[in-house]
Amino acid sequence: MTREDRTERESGFVLSCRDYGESDRIVTFFTGGRGKLKGIAKGARRSTRRFSNSMELFCLSSFLFSRGRSGALYLIENCDVEEHFPGIRGNVEKTLTASYFIELVDLFTPEEKPSPALFEHLKLFLGLLEKGTLTESIMRLFELRILNLSGYGPALERCARCGKPLCDEEAPFFFAEEGGVRCQLCRPASGSGGIKLSPGTVRTLIAGKNLPPGKVPRLVFSPRILQESDEILSRVLRHVLGREPRSLGVLRDVLDMGGEKKGPS
Repeated sequence: MTREDRTERESGFVLSCRDYGESDRIVTFFTGGRGKLKGIAKGARRSTRRFSNSMELFCLSSFLFSRGRSGALYLIENCDVEEHFPGIRGNVEKTLTASYFIELVDLFTPEEKPSPALFEHLKLFLGLLEKGTLTESIMRLFELRILNLSGYGPALERCARCGKPLCDEEAPFFFAEEGGVRCQLCRPASGSGGIKLSPGTVRTLIAGKNLPPGKVPRLVFSPRILQESDEILSRVLRHVLGREPRSLGVLRDVLDMGGEKKGPS
Protein backbone atom coordinates (compact mmCIF):
# COMPACT_ATOMS: atom_id res chain seq x y z
CA MET A 1 0.00 0.00 0.00
CA THR A 2 1.39 3.39 -1.00
CA ARG A 3 1.41 6.58 1.03
CA GLU A 4 -1.23 8.05 -1.28
CA ASP A 5 -3.95 5.45 -0.63
CA ARG A 6 -3.43 4.58 3.02
CA THR A 7 -5.85 5.63 5.74
CA GLU A 8 -4.57 7.90 8.51
CA ARG A 9 -5.97 9.28 11.75
CA GLU A 10 -4.99 12.65 13.21
CA SER A 11 -6.38 15.00 15.83
CA GLY A 12 -7.13 18.37 14.30
CA PHE A 13 -8.81 21.70 14.89
CA VAL A 14 -11.49 22.69 12.41
CA LEU A 15 -10.36 25.89 10.67
CA SER A 16 -13.25 26.14 8.21
CA CYS A 17 -16.16 24.09 6.94
CA ARG A 18 -18.50 24.76 4.03
CA ASP A 19 -21.29 22.89 2.34
CA TYR A 20 -20.55 21.34 -1.04
CA GLY A 21 -23.18 19.92 -3.34
CA GLU A 22 -26.33 18.43 -1.87
CA SER A 23 -24.86 16.47 1.02
CA ASP A 24 -21.09 16.93 1.29
CA ARG A 25 -18.85 19.28 3.25
CA ILE A 26 -15.35 20.57 2.55
CA VAL A 27 -13.32 20.93 5.73
CA THR A 28 -9.97 22.53 6.46
CA PHE A 29 -8.40 21.15 9.62
CA PHE A 30 -5.10 21.76 11.37
CA THR A 31 -3.16 18.83 12.82
CA GLY A 32 0.07 18.62 14.77
CA GLY A 33 1.57 15.81 12.74
CA ARG A 34 0.54 16.71 9.20
CA GLY A 35 -0.12 20.46 9.39
CA LYS A 36 -3.10 22.04 7.63
CA LEU A 37 -5.14 19.67 5.45
CA LYS A 38 -8.23 20.07 3.30
CA GLY A 39 -10.68 17.24 2.76
CA ILE A 40 -14.18 16.38 1.65
CA ALA A 41 -16.64 14.56 3.88
CA LYS A 42 -19.07 12.69 1.63
CA GLY A 43 -22.61 12.70 2.95
CA ALA A 44 -21.63 14.71 6.06
CA ARG A 45 -24.85 16.72 5.99
CA ARG A 46 -26.91 13.54 6.11
CA SER A 47 -24.90 11.25 8.40
CA THR A 48 -25.04 12.30 12.05
CA ARG A 49 -23.57 8.95 13.10
CA ARG A 50 -20.26 9.41 11.25
CA PHE A 51 -19.80 13.15 11.72
CA SER A 52 -22.24 14.52 14.32
CA ASN A 53 -21.13 18.05 15.39
CA SER A 54 -17.42 17.28 14.96
CA MET A 55 -16.93 19.73 12.08
CA GLU A 56 -17.89 22.94 13.83
CA LEU A 57 -15.40 25.80 13.83
CA PHE A 58 -12.47 25.40 16.30
CA CYS A 59 -13.71 21.99 17.43
CA LEU A 60 -10.89 19.52 18.17
CA SER A 61 -11.77 16.26 16.43
CA SER A 62 -10.21 12.96 15.47
CA PHE A 63 -10.16 12.71 11.65
CA LEU A 64 -9.94 9.43 9.75
CA PHE A 65 -8.91 10.29 6.20
CA SER A 66 -7.19 9.07 3.04
CA ARG A 67 -6.23 10.34 -0.40
CA GLY A 68 -6.26 8.25 -3.55
CA ARG A 69 -4.44 10.45 -6.04
CA SER A 70 -1.91 13.25 -5.78
CA GLY A 71 -3.30 16.76 -5.60
CA ALA A 72 -6.87 15.75 -4.73
CA LEU A 73 -8.76 16.61 -1.58
CA TYR A 74 -8.39 14.15 1.24
CA LEU A 75 -11.40 11.89 1.73
CA ILE A 76 -12.64 12.26 5.30
CA GLU A 77 -14.16 8.91 6.20
CA ASN A 78 -15.04 9.55 9.83
CA CYS A 79 -14.75 12.33 12.40
CA ASP A 80 -15.22 12.12 16.18
CA VAL A 81 -15.30 14.99 18.67
CA GLU A 82 -12.44 15.15 21.16
CA GLU A 83 -13.16 18.61 22.61
CA HIS A 84 -16.13 20.78 21.68
CA PHE A 85 -15.31 23.70 24.04
CA PRO A 86 -18.80 24.32 25.47
CA GLY A 87 -17.45 27.02 27.80
CA ILE A 88 -16.34 29.02 24.76
CA ARG A 89 -19.49 28.42 22.71
CA GLY A 90 -21.71 29.60 25.55
CA ASN A 91 -20.17 33.09 25.48
CA VAL A 92 -20.24 35.41 22.46
CA GLU A 93 -16.99 37.21 23.29
CA LYS A 94 -15.08 33.94 23.82
CA THR A 95 -16.56 32.48 20.62
CA LEU A 96 -15.45 35.48 18.57
CA THR A 97 -11.99 35.36 20.19
CA ALA A 98 -11.63 31.66 19.38
CA SER A 99 -12.71 32.40 15.80
CA TYR A 100 -10.02 35.10 15.62
CA PHE A 101 -7.37 32.67 16.90
CA ILE A 102 -8.48 30.10 14.31
CA GLU A 103 -8.32 32.64 11.49
CA LEU A 104 -4.78 33.63 12.45
CA VAL A 105 -3.68 29.99 12.48
CA ASP A 106 -5.27 29.49 9.06
CA LEU A 107 -3.53 32.57 7.66
CA PHE A 108 -0.11 31.65 9.06
CA THR A 109 -0.06 27.97 8.06
CA PRO A 110 0.65 26.66 4.56
CA GLU A 111 -0.97 23.35 3.66
CA GLU A 112 0.75 20.11 4.64
CA LYS A 113 3.59 21.71 6.60
CA PRO A 114 3.72 20.17 10.10
CA SER A 115 3.93 22.61 13.00
CA PRO A 116 3.54 20.74 16.30
CA ALA A 117 4.50 23.84 18.32
CA LEU A 118 1.76 25.92 16.69
CA PHE A 119 -0.74 23.11 17.25
CA GLU A 120 0.10 23.05 20.97
CA HIS A 121 -0.05 26.86 21.04
CA LEU A 122 -3.62 26.85 19.73
CA LYS A 123 -4.59 24.02 22.07
CA LEU A 124 -3.17 25.92 25.05
CA PHE A 125 -5.01 29.16 24.35
CA LEU A 126 -8.35 27.56 23.51
CA GLY A 127 -8.00 25.70 26.80
CA LEU A 128 -7.42 28.99 28.60
CA LEU A 129 -10.54 30.46 27.00
CA GLU A 130 -12.56 27.37 27.87
CA LYS A 131 -11.64 27.27 31.56
CA GLY A 132 -10.80 30.87 32.43
CA THR A 133 -11.78 34.46 31.96
CA LEU A 134 -11.27 36.21 28.63
CA THR A 135 -8.72 39.00 29.06
CA GLU A 136 -6.93 41.32 26.65
CA SER A 137 -3.63 39.96 27.99
CA ILE A 138 -4.54 36.49 26.66
CA MET A 139 -5.34 37.98 23.24
CA ARG A 140 -2.07 39.90 23.03
CA LEU A 141 -0.05 36.87 24.14
CA PHE A 142 -1.69 34.71 21.47
CA GLU A 143 -0.80 37.26 18.77
CA LEU A 144 2.74 37.69 20.07
CA ARG A 145 3.47 33.97 20.28
CA ILE A 146 1.96 33.03 16.93
CA LEU A 147 4.10 35.73 15.31
CA ASN A 148 7.14 34.34 17.10
CA LEU A 149 6.37 30.73 16.12
CA SER A 150 5.87 31.80 12.49
CA GLY A 151 9.20 33.64 12.33
CA TYR A 152 7.74 37.16 12.44
CA GLY A 153 8.10 37.93 16.14
CA PRO A 154 8.95 41.56 16.88
CA ALA A 155 12.68 42.12 17.52
CA LEU A 156 12.89 44.02 20.78
CA GLU A 157 16.30 43.30 22.29
CA ARG A 158 18.48 45.25 19.81
CA CYS A 159 18.16 48.29 17.57
CA ALA A 160 17.04 47.25 14.07
CA ARG A 161 19.41 49.84 12.54
CA CYS A 162 22.67 49.77 14.50
CA GLY A 163 22.28 46.49 16.39
CA LYS A 164 23.03 48.08 19.75
CA PRO A 165 21.48 46.23 22.72
CA LEU A 166 18.80 48.29 24.41
CA CYS A 167 19.22 49.25 28.04
CA ASP A 168 16.36 48.89 30.51
CA GLU A 169 15.88 52.64 30.82
CA GLU A 170 15.70 53.35 27.11
CA ALA A 171 12.29 54.03 25.50
CA PRO A 172 12.72 52.86 21.89
CA PHE A 173 10.47 53.41 18.87
CA PHE A 174 8.98 50.39 17.11
CA PHE A 175 8.75 50.27 13.30
CA ALA A 176 6.47 47.56 11.89
CA GLU A 177 8.04 47.60 8.42
CA GLU A 178 11.41 46.74 9.99
CA GLY A 179 9.89 44.28 12.42
CA GLY A 180 11.73 45.81 15.35
CA VAL A 181 12.77 48.77 17.43
CA ARG A 182 15.20 51.59 16.83
CA CYS A 183 17.19 53.14 19.62
CA GLN A 184 16.93 56.85 20.37
CA LEU A 185 19.98 57.65 18.24
CA CYS A 186 18.63 55.85 15.15
CA ARG A 187 15.01 56.94 15.20
CA PRO A 188 13.82 59.88 13.07
CA ALA A 189 13.94 63.20 14.89
CA SER A 190 10.17 63.48 14.75
CA GLY A 191 9.54 59.84 15.62
CA SER A 192 7.49 59.71 12.42
CA GLY A 193 6.15 56.26 11.57
CA GLY A 194 7.24 54.69 14.84
CA ILE A 195 5.49 53.79 18.07
CA LYS A 196 7.15 54.86 21.28
CA LEU A 197 7.34 51.99 23.75
CA SER A 198 7.82 52.14 27.47
CA PRO A 199 10.59 49.96 28.96
CA GLY A 200 7.88 47.96 30.75
CA THR A 201 6.20 47.05 27.46
CA VAL A 202 9.49 45.89 25.96
CA ARG A 203 10.30 43.74 29.00
CA THR A 204 6.81 42.22 29.10
CA LEU A 205 6.77 41.32 25.40
CA ILE A 206 10.25 39.78 25.58
CA ALA A 207 9.14 37.68 28.55
CA GLY A 208 5.84 36.74 26.86
CA LYS A 209 7.49 35.37 23.72
CA ASN A 210 9.25 32.54 25.55
CA LEU A 211 7.12 32.05 28.64
CA PRO A 212 6.58 28.35 29.52
CA PRO A 213 2.96 27.28 28.83
CA GLY A 214 2.15 26.80 32.51
CA LYS A 215 3.08 30.41 33.28
CA VAL A 216 1.15 32.05 30.43
CA PRO A 217 -2.00 32.75 32.52
CA ARG A 218 0.10 34.52 35.17
CA LEU A 219 1.43 37.25 32.87
CA VAL A 220 -0.94 40.21 33.14
CA PHE A 221 -0.46 43.38 31.12
CA SER A 222 -1.00 46.79 32.67
CA PRO A 223 -3.35 49.19 30.80
CA ARG A 224 -0.38 51.05 29.28
CA ILE A 225 1.34 47.84 28.18
CA LEU A 226 -1.95 46.59 26.70
CA GLN A 227 -2.34 49.78 24.67
CA GLU A 228 1.23 49.81 23.36
CA SER A 229 1.38 46.08 22.64
CA ASP A 230 -1.98 46.16 20.86
CA GLU A 231 -0.74 48.94 18.62
CA ILE A 232 2.53 47.29 17.63
CA LEU A 233 1.14 43.75 17.28
CA SER A 234 -1.78 44.88 15.12
CA ARG A 235 0.65 46.78 12.88
CA VAL A 236 2.94 43.78 12.55
CA LEU A 237 0.01 41.52 11.72
CA ARG A 238 -1.27 43.92 9.04
CA HIS A 239 2.24 44.28 7.62
CA VAL A 240 2.87 40.52 7.48
CA LEU A 241 -0.60 39.48 6.29
CA GLY A 242 -1.25 42.47 4.04
CA ARG A 243 -4.62 43.11 5.70
CA GLU A 244 -6.43 42.98 9.01
CA PRO A 245 -7.96 39.59 9.84
CA ARG A 246 -11.68 39.69 9.03
CA SER A 247 -12.80 38.35 12.40
CA LEU A 248 -10.88 41.00 14.34
CA GLY A 249 -13.18 43.90 13.44
CA VAL A 250 -16.28 42.06 14.69
CA LEU A 251 -14.47 41.03 17.86
CA ARG A 252 -13.35 44.58 18.59
CA ASP A 253 -16.88 45.92 18.07
CA VAL A 254 -18.35 43.41 20.53
CA LEU A 255 -15.63 43.97 23.13
CA ASP A 256 -16.08 47.73 22.86
CA MET A 257 -19.79 47.37 23.57
CA GLY A 258 -18.91 45.80 26.92
CA GLY A 259 -20.96 43.45 29.01
CA GLU A 260 -21.19 39.69 28.70
CA LYS A 261 -23.28 38.37 25.83
CA LYS A 262 -24.39 34.78 25.86
CA GLY A 263 -24.66 32.69 22.75
CA PRO A 264 -26.61 29.47 22.24
CA SER A 265 -25.53 26.64 24.51
